[in-house]
Amino acid sequence: MGMLLTPPPDEDDCVLELVDFKWLMAGRGWHIDVSRLHRDSAYAVQCIERGLQSDLPLLRERSVQLRPMIHGLGGESQ
Repeated sequence: MGMLLTPPPDEDDCVLELVDFKWLMAGRGWHIDVSRLHRDSAYAVQCIERGLQSDLPLLRERSVQLRPMIHGLGGESQ
């Protein structure tokens, strides 16, 4: 379980997407441990999948944006 998220060319954008994702999830009652998200691929997949299933369009959008940054998920990274 190594580093999970690969920063895009602009690392600040990655940080902003993570912060948006975290707070949007919290608004739905789903609390995210960002440090665990970086190191636990199963947890990251679970969080992103939950975000993708949300009824909140902005949360689904953020989940889609984070999904390509996931590595080491046995073919689930796209």
